[in-house]
Amino acid sequence: MRLRLCCSLVVIVVIVAASACRPSAPEPLTPHQFARARLLRIEDTHRDEPHLVDSLLASLDARDRASAAMTVGRIGNRAHLPALRRLATDADTAVAGNALFALGLLKDTVSASLAATALNAGAVQGTEAAWMLGELGEHGRDAIVNGLADSSLPSSTRAALLLAATRLRPVPVTAIIPVLSSPDSALAWRAAYAIARGRSAAGARALLSQSESRWPAVREQVARGASRGIAGDSLAGIARAALARLVADTNALVRINAVRSVATFGAPSRALVVAALRDADAGVRLSAAQSLDLVLDSAATSWTSAFDADTAFVMRRAVAEGAVKRGINLASRASWSSSDVWQQRAAAVGLAARGDAATALDRLARLPADKDGRVRAATSAAFAALGDTGRVRDAVRSHLRRMLADDDVGVRTTSLAGLTRRATTDDLAAALVAYDLASTDRDNDARLAFWTLADSALARHAVPLPDSVEKRLRGLQRPSDLLERQAASRIERFAAWRDSIGTARPLAWYEERIRESLGTPPTLWINTDRGPLELTLFARDAPLTVYNIASLARRGYFDNQRFHRVVPNFVVQGGDPRGDGNGGPGYAIRDELNRHRYLRGTLGMALSGPNTGGSQFFVTHSPQPHLDGGYTVFGRLVRGGDVLDSIVQGDRIVRVTVH
Repeated sequence: MRLRLCCSLVVIVVIVAASACRPSAPEPLTPHQFARARLLRIEDTHRDEPHLVDSLLASLDARDRASAAMTVGRIGNRAHLPALRRLATDADTAVAGNALFALGLLKDTVSASLAATALNAGAVQGTEAAWMLGELGEHGRDAIVNGLADSSLPSSTRAALLLAATRLRPVPVTAIIPVLSSPDSALAWRAAYAIARGRSAAGARALLSQSESRWPAVREQVARGASRGIAGDSLAGIARAALARLVADTNALVRINAVRSVATFGAPSRALVVAALRDADAGVRLSAAQSLDLVLDSAATSWTSAFDADTAFVMRRAVAEGAVKRGINLASRASWSSSDVWQQRAAAVGLAARGDAATALDRLARLPADKDGRVRAATSAAFAALGDTGRVRDAVRSHLRRMLADDDVGVRTTSLAGLTRRATTDDLAAALVAYDLASTDRDNDARLAFWTLADSALARHAVPLPDSVEKRLRGLQRPSDLLERQAASRIERFAAWRDSIGTARPLAWYEERIRESLGTPPTLWINTDRGPLELTLFARDAPLTVYNIASLARRGYFDNQRFHRVVPNFVVQGGDPRGDGNGGPGYAIRDELNRHRYLRGTLGMALSGPNTGGSQFFVTHSPQPHLDGGYTVFGRLVRGGDVLDSIVQGDRIVRVTVH
């Protein structure tokens, strides 16, 4: 009895233990969540399911209608336009907002009057209608101008109309100027932005009148718009006086813009720009270094003094690039050409390409082939920069054709791009060899560059091609890569390859992405040498993008990378394992354009064209409305603004984690 009892207890324990180890079944999705998973599959593949989409656009559940409207905008299927137009007046604000945003993505000019009416429908609809009108350009001008004059509209709608006005050329200055002095800071800075972004000389005087505004965001735009190209000679005195104050502003973003603008007035601004080289903010110092060629002459002592003022490589490179325009080569001062650091050798290559084209070609031709592909890529880019100069064109193209055999994808990509303009059948023959090499590349950059070159060469040579080239072209197989097919199908003989359909994953995979988007938004921590950046991720609005960035982070992809691009008062960009801007994970993801706007600290996906995102991301220093609706927004900075502002190109990403 005791033995049987013990055995029974053992069996029970084993069963309980086994049950505890067995993974629990995933929580069932609600009907709406399941519909979102199916829509996510459509967005990922761009394979429309008309019956499903139409049924969701007409669903009694407003959440279904809103999700389906966004999907239609993202996949760009104009067959659903009538349904979108109907939903633009939906009683549910989320549905109407998504429908208007989607109509803007589709640039549906027929709906211009509908958007004009929606300006009065409420804050959500008005904001999206205004953005849509901006996307329609001249078709939206009358509605934008009339809306700006309507003080009864919600402030958020009028703010969006001011940004929409920046899409017009010329910008409607008469309608914008009255808003410059608005007591609402959100309106005032957007009005200033519209005039500065639109480079409106007609609005310059009014803009300059706000140089002592109590709002830094307004002063920032005044500083941007006070350049000589906008102010002209008639307002030069007023502009320079305003900039003299703004280069000493308490806000670093204002000072960055002011230094850039004051330098456009040339030598009289020398003292202000040189003084900015000692600013406490790295962005200000870099902006000054990048502007020196506008204010310094060819006196070597001025340049060497500026070069020695800051030991940071990014600063010295900016000074050296300016100096070479004045005929002074400072690279030798730091021995960059023989440095152990590839970035310094690449900078030396770039400097060697400056000046007289024939002399630069001779210097480049005598450079030994570097051991680092990133430096060789910089060399091919330097050759390409000389390509349109008539007396060196043939020699340059010869060098670039030889570089098509390089084993580095960046070198081949850059060389193909350099040969694309004025591409010949000889270039195409060499490019076909490079295309064979590119078949084993993890990244598709060289393959895409090949198709761009082939399009150029074939468009310029209607006569029969050499037999060898014709035979090779006929032997090309339909690419499995979606982006390649799209690039190739622009060429008439490969038009049959045209499609935008990607490969679908199992539906369960999309269901899991929807589950991940529920609940508390995940947090992305980017730990840098300067300190941590904490960002909230928008998993509900960009589930594929968030899953992609989280997956890369969890496998340590970003750890010990460098911020390869930093533009003061614009963006900090990272995510490139090569470090020269040409790297990625070896695949591309779909864009997930959404209604989030590019404010300060917005996390976006870097692209080289639609649906080309991979691992490169950027965080904005300040609002960048011109990016709205063009680049996937998938997060927002919630802590670390001071760290963001302190980062310079080359700073290290220590580790990226997701929680």
